Amino acid sequence: MLPDIFPLGPFLVEESGRLLVKDPGSKPGFSFLWRGRRFSVSLAEQSMAWTAILGKVPSSAAGRERREAGLATLRMLPQSLPSGWTLRLTADHRLQLSAETEIAWPAHVSMLMQPVVRFLLAVGPYLDLIEEAGLN
Repeated sequence: MLPDIFPLGPFLVEESGRLLVKDPGSKPGFSFLWRGRRFSVSLAEQSMAWTAILGKVPSSAAGRERREAGLATLRMLPQSLPSGWTLRLTADHRLQLSAETEIAWPAHVSMLMQPVVRFLLAVGPYLDLIEEAGLN
């Protein structure tokens, strides 16, 4: 039999499945791999934020055509992203996606999974485009 409240990483889990932050001064989160990419999720009082490296611009050594095709896709990609999503090119030419959504807190585990699944379903077509453009 499980105790009424048990620790799970940076959280305390109530018997009902509701999560509480173990250390109120911390910014808890979790990460997972999906389609070969690490997605990091951080939780704040009323929000859930994601970051992920989606791909990388090919070096010029990979061939001029491949690089130019990737850069053309990269130029048009930010305009097609949903509101609140940000794509930036890091100093080492990686493509970093950031996004945020509001959540009710404290939340049940199942209520945290819903926005994660919706986000992954929404990001899927962009990953397809990045892979087709050779930016992975």
